[in-house]
Amino acid sequence: MYRERYRKRPIEYLADLGILGPNLLLAHVIDVDDREIDAIARSGTKTVMCPTAALKMGARMTATARLPEMLARGVTVSLGTDAGNNSNLIETMRSMYLAAVLYKDARGTTDVVPAERALELATLEGARALGLDAELGSLEAGKRADLVLFDTRRPEWSALHNPINTLVYAADGRSVHTVLVDGRVVVAEGRATYVDEVGLIRKVQALGERLLDRTGVRFGPRWPVL
Repeated sequence: MYRERYRKRPIEYLADLGILGPNLLLAHVIDVDDREIDAIARSGTKTVMCPTAALKMGARMTATARLPEMLARGVTVSLGTDAGNNSNLIETMRSMYLAAVLYKDARGTTDVVPAERALELATLEGARALGLDAELGSLEAGKRADLVLFDTRRPEWSALHNPINTLVYAADGRSVHTVLVDGRVVVAEGRATYVDEVGLIRKVQALGERLLDRTGVRFGPRWPVL
């Protein structure tokens, strides 16, 4: 119905309306063609892909999304997770892994989206997508001290030869040891320093159960759970 009415693809229509530009961040960006990618690149529009959500929702990301082509045209591509009720997994490292491996399989080559590029999508490109790359996204003098330290003594880090490859292809959030945000330690020894984690988890569980009771919605497992 949309294409019958406007006779244009969505990104082309946004371009004609003058909406595209460096202050716009497009989410998901699935099923785009070459003309749409060119329009995004010319306008400096930023994008964020959410592979965990796309895969769970059956959005045919590996069939219709064009991450390698967008990167080749100089489009700013960052990584996201979408909401917890969609992807169920709010972890940037999993998105980074998927960005690094999905298109290798889809294109039948290991030459696309190397580990280093996937790491950039999760860090510097994320800052650039938000217009904050002068302050965040990389370790440089004058930028904020945003750091994530990993415990490389964990099994998934062994044997350690190439830290970037191991970080992208093997590690996940469980090996995060310390996190600093603007110099402030917010995670120490794998635990948040600013909130009672156990208490928060209990509160969320109770809220979820009350919500289900109020709505009458049930979506339990197909198998019996002991």
